[in-house]
Amino acid sequence: MDIRDLFGYNWYSRRKFLESITELPWEKVTESCGASFDCIRNIFVHSLQAEHSWVSRLRGKIPEARTPFTKFVDFKALNEYADQVEAQTNEYLKNLKEETLDNVFEFKRRDGKTVRFRIEDILMHVVEEGIHHRGELLCIYWQHGIQPPYTSYMDYKGQV
Repeated sequence: MDIRDLFGYNWYSRRKFLESITELPWEKVTESCGASFDCIRNIFVHSLQAEHSWVSRLRGKIPEARTPFTKFVDFKALNEYADQVEAQTNEYLKNLKEETLDNVFEFKRRDGKTVRFRIEDILMHVVEEGIHHRGELLCIYWQHGIQPPYTSYMDYKGQV
């Protein structure tokens, strides 16, 4: 499977969720649900921040400090950040050479420990992180009686 295709699917699904989020009242988007990052906004932003951080590292940049969730005060801020992260990721993937996927990337974790992973494994982790948190959003939607967006891979492939 092509990593670019997986990112394409991830972004297709993320955009569908973002559209559905913007149809909700802002109070519902920021309402505490007791989930991993407390509310719909925070979970959505966290998945963007994770991707932004990993792609920054892979591009040789020191990841910026993460913007506090509370700085995302409206739908415009969510959309602008999503646009920024998607553009950065697409630029990285556009320049990524197939043979680079097997290269080992070394970095220091927050605890100071140095770790090494293949670039493809890091990119798969980013995709998996997005899928994980979309699943979490699905559960929140269902618990609150909100119709979630349809994000099937087959639907994505039918539109590509």
